[in-house]
Amino acid sequence: MATIKISHTPEDGTLVDGDTEKGDGTGDILKRYGFRWFRSLRQYGHPQSIDRAPRVVAMEAAAEELREAGHTVTVEIAEEVRPNDVVRADKHERLEDRRAALGAKQEKLTQEAEALRRRSDAMVEHLPLGQPVMPGPRGRAHRNLLNRSIDTAIRSAHTAEEARRMPSRIEGSRRAEAYKERPDVTARRVKRLEAEKRSLERRMDSLSLHPETRSDALRRQYEAELKVLEERIAGDRAVLDAAREAGTFGRYSKDNVHRDDQVKIRGQWRTVARANVKTVSVTTGYSWTDRYGYEEIRDLNCRHGQETASS
Repeated sequence: MATIKISHTPEDGTLVDGDTEKGDGTGDILKRYGFRWFRSLRQYGHPQSIDRAPRVVAMEAAAEELREAGHTVTVEIAEEVRPNDVVRADKHERLEDRRAALGAKQEKLTQEAEALRRRSDAMVEHLPLGQPVMPGPRGRAHRNLLNRSIDTAIRSAHTAEEARRMPSRIEGSRRAEAYKERPDVTARRVKRLEAEKRSLERRMDSLSLHPETRSDALRRQYEAELKVLEERIAGDRAVLDAAREAGTFGRYSKDNVHRDDQVKIRGQWRTVARANVKTVSVTTGYSWTDRYGYEEIRDLNCRHGQETASS
């Protein structure tokens, strides 16, 4: 029987270490509790668990079933939560590594496409241009050679096309990262995280209201999730505070946005139908209006004698 350790740390996520063997049943048990095989690490683990709260209930349940199967199992869970700026820096580094890998893949594909093109040309370079395919065995050999040359040329074209897509994938990754760092996106993320925190607190309260369903593992999981949410919210709020000081966020509110003003939202100029406390309602050209948070306003053309430059 195997000796297994299920551990969770913010840097590495949830991983399984041990002297397991193929066919000993540990993989089937772990998969039932959300674990997946990571080929690069050659370990089982929970996907997307880095800098996330540990899934304590699943970890403990998997450990219990493994013990019942005769294995020796320990569970270790780190209590600390990494600061938001450290998480962002680490994620940026991982994304840069992926972009570097895409760049290396582009170079490899380009070389492979060129090698395939040369191989295709070499197959038929000894044949005179326009030579017809004759009947008989020699004609069949001629036809097979032409088909192989065409197939190789097609593989070369497909490989070259895949190589040409690499720069757009790299640039798309950079745009997606920059988008998540925008103040308006950060503000929406804070609202979503705050809603998740309120929901989590209600679930934690329900454990006290219903002692018969109380689970120590579930409470530990909720407490870990709460720590992570509080750190992420605090970190994003700090980013927004810095953006306010720099004048790139919080410029618009009900105080300076009025009915019939023109606001630029998501690349389009819209007419304000109503300025609410937290949102602005804009006309759509139909019988209804759209609502957006003030953080999404990128520019304002005020008809009350105020005009704000683009942010």
